[in-house]
Amino acid sequence: MKIKVIIITILVILLNGCAIEKDVMAEAEMSNTSGLIVRASSEEMVSNGVEPIVFTGEHLLWFNESSKEFRFKDNSAMKSAFSNVNALNFYIDEEFLFSAFVRVNSPSSAILNSLVFYYNPTENKYYLLDGYPPEKLSQNVSDPPDIADAREDNWKLIAEEWKKFINQLKKDKKYSN
Repeated sequence: MKIKVIIITILVILLNGCAIEKDVMAEAEMSNTSGLIVRASSEEMVSNGVEPIVFTGEHLLWFNESSKEFRFKDNSAMKSAFSNVNALNFYIDEEFLFSAFVRVNSPSSAILNSLVFYYNPTENKYYLLDGYPPEKLSQNVSDPPDIADAREDNWKLIAEEWKKFINQLKKDKKYSN
């Protein structure tokens, strides 16, 4: 009898936990007055065709276009939001703008020439960069001009969407330059 009560209690707690998680995500979406929604695009995380929300405009303090730095209301707490996330999809309301790979500062020989949402744990800073690695290309990288050209070409492909993103941040008073 005690075992049944314990099992039922555990099941109730687990089911309520799932409901609470859905409620928190729904609340985050409903309380988002900015329209900016950033969702995880990892196939493993998508359930029932819905990408989970990683953050909204409500989580931001500002975005600096010159340095490409994001500052969240609680930078440290955001670390867990990006664990197990490989890519992010940026939206304004339901309109898809662009995607960005997620990278954490760790030694990697990978070169990405499209948008990268980059977290530097040493500085506790987040950036939306035009590629990875974020530093100036080293002499060890083959064909740096080709990499720079590829990154510039990719920026041109999202130029209109980037303007919408920046305009939304300005509208929300979350833009810094």
